[in-house]
Amino acid sequence: MQPPSTPFKLLSWFCPDALYECIEGDLFEQFEKDLNAKGYGYAKVRLYWNVIRFFHPEILLRNRFSLQLINAIMFSNYFKVAIRNVQKRKLYSFINAFGLSVAIAFCSLIYLFIQDEKAFDQFHENKNLIYRMHTTNFDKESFEKDNSKPYISHAYMPAALGERMLDELAEVEHMTRYNNWGEGVMTYKDKVFKQKYAFVDSGFFHMFSFKILAGGVKNIFKNKTDAVLTKATAAKYFGEEDPIGKVFTLDAGEVHSMTVVAIIDAPPANSSINFEMLVPLDLQKWLSRNRENWGSFSYPTFVQLRPNTSIGLFKTHIDSLMQKYAGEKYENWRERGEVPAAFKVTEFNFLSLNDIHLSTEVSWEKGSDPKYSWILAGLAFLILIIACINYISLALTTSAARRIEVGIRKVVGAQKSQLIYQFGLESILLALISMIIGVAMVVIFLPSFNTFTNKGIELTSTFILQGLVVVILISLLVGLIAGSYPSIYLSRFLPASVLKGNLTSRMKAGFTKPLVVVQFFLSASMIICSVIMYKQMNFITTKNLGYDKEHVIVLETNTGYNPQSDKVVEQLRNRLSAEPFVTNVSGTSSSFNQGWSRNGFRINGESKSAYVYRVDPHYVPLLNIELIAGRNFDESIASDSSALIVNEALVKDMGWTDPLNEYLNWTEDSVGLGSKIIGVAKNYHFLSLEKEIEPMFLSMDKENVGYMSVALVKFAEGDLSNSLDKLKSVWFELYPDKPFNYSFIDDDVAKQYASYDRWMKIMGLSTLFAIIIACLGLFGLAGINALNRTKEIGIRKVMGAELSSIFVLLNRQYVLLALVAFALAVPVSWYAMNNYWLSGFEYKVQIGWEIFAISIATGLIIAFVTVSYHAIKAALINPAETLKYE
Repeated sequence: MQPPSTPFKLLSWFCPDALYECIEGDLFEQFEKDLNAKGYGYAKVRLYWNVIRFFHPEILLRNRFSLQLINAIMFSNYFKVAIRNVQKRKLYSFINAFGLSVAIAFCSLIYLFIQDEKAFDQFHENKNLIYRMHTTNFDKESFEKDNSKPYISHAYMPAALGERMLDELAEVEHMTRYNNWGEGVMTYKDKVFKQKYAFVDSGFFHMFSFKILAGGVKNIFKNKTDAVLTKATAAKYFGEEDPIGKVFTLDAGEVHSMTVVAIIDAPPANSSINFEMLVPLDLQKWLSRNRENWGSFSYPTFVQLRPNTSIGLFKTHIDSLMQKYAGEKYENWRERGEVPAAFKVTEFNFLSLNDIHLSTEVSWEKGSDPKYSWILAGLAFLILIIACINYISLALTTSAARRIEVGIRKVVGAQKSQLIYQFGLESILLALISMIIGVAMVVIFLPSFNTFTNKGIELTSTFILQGLVVVILISLLVGLIAGSYPSIYLSRFLPASVLKGNLTSRMKAGFTKPLVVVQFFLSASMIICSVIMYKQMNFITTKNLGYDKEHVIVLETNTGYNPQSDKVVEQLRNRLSAEPFVTNVSGTSSSFNQGWSRNGFRINGESKSAYVYRVDPHYVPLLNIELIAGRNFDESIASDSSALIVNEALVKDMGWTDPLNEYLNWTEDSVGLGSKIIGVAKNYHFLSLEKEIEPMFLSMDKENVGYMSVALVKFAEGDLSNSLDKLKSVWFELYPDKPFNYSFIDDDVAKQYASYDRWMKIMGLSTLFAIIIACLGLFGLAGINALNRTKEIGIRKVMGAELSSIFVLLNRQYVLLALVAFALAVPVSWYAMNNYWLSGFEYKVQIGWEIFAISIATGLIIAFVTVSYHAIKAALINPAETLKYE
C-alpha cells in the first residue's frame, strides 16, 4: 500500500534539494515497517509526525533567502540579456517601440481629454449646491415627430423667476442671472475696442469660486455702473495702471460711464461660465420691461441651495411658485399652442452644476456630448489593440533566430518558466522604453491636441501624477499582454530538435494572418470613415448655398440696437460708392451664422413661424439671390417699407399657388390684411446644412423687424488684402471712435461646421496612427512569410522562376487579406457613418461605390508598399545561400 503524498509535498517545500532524496528514502522505509507492524492508520500518523520532526524554521529561512538571492541574480541576467537583444535587433526594436509609443501617447492624450471633460466646473467650492434652472416646453413639432418625446428644453428663464425664488423659497441661499451675450464699444483714453461682457447679479460672487484679485465682494455692484474685469481685460485697457476706481465708457446702444470696482480671476478653460467683463444686470436697458413678464425667456438663472436641502421639496416649491405667478398665462398658451390635456405646457426644472457640461438635454456654451469621450476612448482602444497585434507579429518574426539560444539555455538547466520570464522581461522593457517615448510625444503634441479638440488642457501637477500612473499601467499591461504569447511560444522549443538541426527556419505562425486581418479591418474601417467625413466636409464647403458669399465682408456697425445703425450703413454706402474696390454695400439685421430672429404667428387659427431678416434693397443683388417670381425692394415705392420677399419654403408652408397676390399677416394685425408679397426668392441656405431650409422672409420694416446691425461690403476682384486696408481707412475716416470689426461671410459659414471639421481631423489623425502601426504589423507578417518560404523561393529560382513571378507569389496573399479586411469593414463603416455622422446633416453626400473604391485602393496600395520590402529581399536572395541549410 502506497503512503499518502501530502507529507512528501510538505517535505519538498522546506527541505533542501541536496537532502530531500535521502530523507525521502528513510521515511518510505520507516512507513513500510510501521505498516507491517501496526497497520496503515498507525503508519500514516507516524509518517506525518516524522516529516514534522524534520521541519526547522532556520531551514526555511535559509532556503528562502537563498532563493531570493538566486532570483535577484537571475533577474540581473535577464535584464542584461534583454538590453542586448534590444540593441542587437535595432530595426525591430525601433519599429516595436515606435508603434507602442504612438499607441501609449494616443491613449494618454485621450485619458487627459476624458479627465478634462469630467473636471469641468469642479474647482467651485459650492459645486454640489449650485443648480442651473431650465425650462421644459411642449413642442408641437417634436410631438408630431415622436409623441413619446414632446418636450424641448432650454436654459433661458423669465427674469422674475430668480428674484421670486430668492425672496420666497427658503431653500435658496444665493441667486444670479447670467447673460453673457453683451457686447459694446469700450473706450478708455485713446483705446477703443469691441468688448464682450456678461450681465450678472451680485449673488454671482458669493456662489462661484472665481478669485477676486483686487477689490472686495462687499463693494461689488452697489451701483449699476460698477464693472468687474478679468486681469487680461484690465491690462488691455489700463496697462500697468491700477485699474480700481478707473472710469471708462461703454457704448451698448446707450453710453454709460462705468467704474472698475474689482479685478477677478479669469475663468479656466474647463469652466462652463465664461466672461471677460461683468456688469450688473440692472444695466440692461430692457430688464425693466421684462422684470414681471413671465412670458419672456431670456435669462439663464443659477441658484445656490442651502446645505441639506431636499431636492424633491425644492422642485415642489418651484412648481407652486410657477403656478402662483404664471399658471394662468401658461394655461392660455395651451389653447393657443394646441397642447393636449395630457401634457404640461411649461415646466421649470434644474440641473446640478456638476452635470451641465456633459448634459445633452439642455444646450449650453461649451457643452459637450459624452459620446465624444466614448468615441475617442474607442479609437484609443483600437489603436492599442493594433499595436499589441503588431508587437506579437514582430516578436514571432525574430523568434527563429533565437531557437538555438533557447536550446542551449534548456540544456544548461533553464526551466520553461525562466525562459518565459526572460522573454516577458524583454517585452516589458520594450514597453517601458515605448512609455518614455510616448510621454515625450504627449508633451510635444499636447498643444496640437488642444487645437484639434478645442481644449485647454494643461499638464498640472495633478494631471501629471494621474497621467504617469495611467501611462505606467498601460505600458505594463501592453508589455504583459503583447509579450505573453511570444514568451510562451519561444519557451516551447525542444532543445534536442533545435540542436540536432531537426527544426528548419519555417515557422508555424498562421494565427498571425487573422490577427493582421483584424488590424486591417480596424484600419480599413477608419480609412472609410475618414474618406466619408472628408467628402461630407468638402460637399459642405463647395455646395452652392443659393447666394454669392465670395469677397463679401461683414462689418459690424458698433452702434447698438438703434436707428443709428441704419445711418451707418447708409453713410458707408454713400462714401464707398465712388471707390472702385467696392461693388456694393448693403445692410441686414444679422448676417449668416451671426444670429437670427424667428417670429411665430397664427394664420386662420393655425400656428405658423418663419425666420425674418431686416434688409435694404441692395441685399438681394449684393448676394446674387435669385428671385423666381416678383421683384426686389424699391425705396421709391412707399408700400415696400412693409412688403415682404419670401422664400419657396414659406410659400409651400402656406400652401399658396399665386404668392404675388397674397398677404402675410405675420404681425397679427387685427385690421389690415398684413404684408404684401412682392417677391419669391429661390430657397437658399441662410442656416447651416444641418437643417432643412425653413420658411423665411426679408423685410424693410424697421418698426416690426428692427435695425440693420451689420453692413455687407462686396469687394471687386483683386487684391483682397489691399481692399481691406482701404476699407479700414474709410471706416476710421468716418468713425474714428468706433472699432473696425469685420469677418468674411465664407469664414462665418465655415464656422458653423467647426465641430464637424475638428472631429474629421481627429479621425484622420487617428487613422494615420492606426495605418502606421498596422503597416508595421504587416511588415512583421511579411517577414514571417518570407522566412517560411525561403526554401521554396530557392527551389523556384533554381527551376528558372523570374523575379516578377516570385514577387507576385509573395504579395498575393496580402492582397487577399486586405480584401477580406475591407469586405468586413465596408458594411460596418457604412452603418456607423450613415447612422451617426451623416445623420446630423439634412443635406449630405450619398455613400456611393466610389468612396469604398477609393478607400480600398488606398488600403491596397499601403499594404502593397509595406510588404514589398520583404518580397524584394526574398526574391533577390541567392538560392545557394538558401538551400545549403535545408
